Amino acid sequence: MPAEAPGAEAAAEPTDGLPGGRYEGDDGEALLELRIDPGAAAVSADLYRLAPGRRDWVASLRSVPGEVPRAGQPLTVVAEDDLGGAVTGRLSVSASNGAAGRLGALLALDGPLNGVPGQRELSFAVQRVSDSARLIGIELETEEGVDPPAAVEFDGRQVTLESCLERAGFEVKAVGAPSTIPPPGGGWEISALHTLMADFAGASLAKRAWELHLLLLARSDRRGLLGVMFDSTEVLPRQGAAVFAQEIRDIPGIEHERKLIQTSVHELGHALNLAHRFERVVGRADSLSFMNYDWRYKGGGSADEFWAGFSFSFDPDELAFLRHGPRTAVIPGGAPFHSARYWNEGTGGYSPYVAEAPLEGFRLALHPPPAGRLFAFAQPVFLGVELINLTGEPIELPPVLLDLKGGFLELLVRRTQGTSTRSLADVEPFVPILQRCFDIDPRNFETVANGDSIANNVNLTYGTSGFPFAEPGAYEVTALLAVFDSANERELIVRSEPLPIRVASPLGVEEERDAMDLFRDDVGVFLALGGNRSLTGAREALNGVVERREGEAGEVRDPVVAAIVRAGALDAGRSYVRYEDGAFNSVDAEQDRAAGLLARLGDTALQAFDRQTAQGTRALAERYRKG
Repeated sequence: MPAEAPGAEAAAEPTDGLPGGRYEGDDGEALLELRIDPGAAAVSADLYRLAPGRRDWVASLRSVPGEVPRAGQPLTVVAEDDLGGAVTGRLSVSASNGAAGRLGALLALDGPLNGVPGQRELSFAVQRVSDSARLIGIELETEEGVDPPAAVEFDGRQVTLESCLERAGFEVKAVGAPSTIPPPGGGWEISALHTLMADFAGASLAKRAWELHLLLLARSDRRGLLGVMFDSTEVLPRQGAAVFAQEIRDIPGIEHERKLIQTSVHELGHALNLAHRFERVVGRADSLSFMNYDWRYKGGGSADEFWAGFSFSFDPDELAFLRHGPRTAVIPGGAPFHSARYWNEGTGGYSPYVAEAPLEGFRLALHPPPAGRLFAFAQPVFLGVELINLTGEPIELPPVLLDLKGGFLELLVRRTQGTSTRSLADVEPFVPILQRCFDIDPRNFETVANGDSIANNVNLTYGTSGFPFAEPGAYEVTALLAVFDSANERELIVRSEPLPIRVASPLGVEEERDAMDLFRDDVGVFLALGGNRSLTGAREALNGVVERREGEAGEVRDPVVAAIVRAGALDAGRSYVRYEDGAFNSVDAEQDRAAGLLARLGDTALQAFDRQTAQGTRALAERYRKG
């Protein structure tokens, strides 16, 4: 197996008599892909059902932490499918007649699972196929004039993006046909990137596959944005990422190629369902993993210390997840981002680093739209979030602190019976369909005077787990913001008061019928991204809703239609680079159409949005009006 991260071996014993690697074998009806990891004392496997010309995944299984795998001795395993089923079982692995690279495996589950009967012993002769735990394909596309990351030397070896994934346990292969992307007129806008990704991907993005698609571009339309991972349920399910190489190479005083490799692996790590290490729920601000930020290391101000210790590796719990996590949790296109709490499984050999305490001197508040806290059935939910400085003195704050996609702000949603308990025990975190990774330069911080505030909008229409407000009834939304106190090595948490909102019941059968379109996954992605040129089916469905409710002209009054028209206007106002019929071409913005749509959004329509969204929409409409 590839080398572990420093310190990983100390937490585990090697397997006894079982050579590491990936093995495959079948019994004519089922196929077993077996992974043996001496460094972590772990064995895992995927079970497939064989059919003519294909194999269908059935379940993943993994040895129980703490049991050391030994040749010929039964090992307790936990097996799970993607239907919510899980059973224990026994797996025994032994040498097969002394044949090199060949093992025998006996598997028996304690109960039925996804069509596999319980208490039936399955016997496999498996052949070693690789040193690595898993096979991953990388499709890399670069913008014209952007060079891929150059290899850097570390600890006597040449480090590349591919070698980092290989050390993590992946056998890497190139997929697709590399091509050069023409530059856009300005920086890349996120929705335009989503369309580009869907266009050029050599493999289907609508199914699970061990393939990652990486766009290497110059820069985005947001200052300081280094990378982004896409995640949506149907169109780009955790398969695509983009890294802005020129943005990185323009950072002064750093080793650019090292940072570029680290950022690229970081974004691909997100696509493999790895979270940021500094997040409040993970609590590893002291991590030297790819998945930390140098400027967030130990809370900030320790970037030099981060790079002095950085060894191009993941943490032990991350390695265990990448190599042995359930297939659906790891594979691009599988489980939603942030749905696997692998850091709580006890495989990392540590407890959370960061203690928590209240953040004094600030108030965090959520604000409903001016129309109030009652939302129409299927109305997209836009809220405002505000952080008020009550410290008694000016304070410097990063401008992206309230960006829900940036990893600082959390939004928690709870169904209620109309009475608040202030409990967060049964909340569901809202996870947006993309993750933005920023580099924060203290020189770009905003000075916020005592009594003043910073504010942003949050679009809660659709996230990685779908539509959080699909059912009529009462809800509470709570905001949490974590700021690290480096002097005392603790996370300071400011929590908003819960904002109660209510979603109205449909007014009739026509609204129920509209819901069949409004709650489609591709429609959710369209509304979450503020429109998207490649989602033609979603656009047509939404145009039908607009036509039925308001028609194609006149001032909009329906709040659902207002959100659709706004998203359509944003989409029409973008230029795109499309990949069609084997060639790239630029698609100009439809500015007249965008202006016409925005002109339909008067004061009544804009009452459905939070104040920041409404103000931005008015400003955009005025800009178009003036030409």
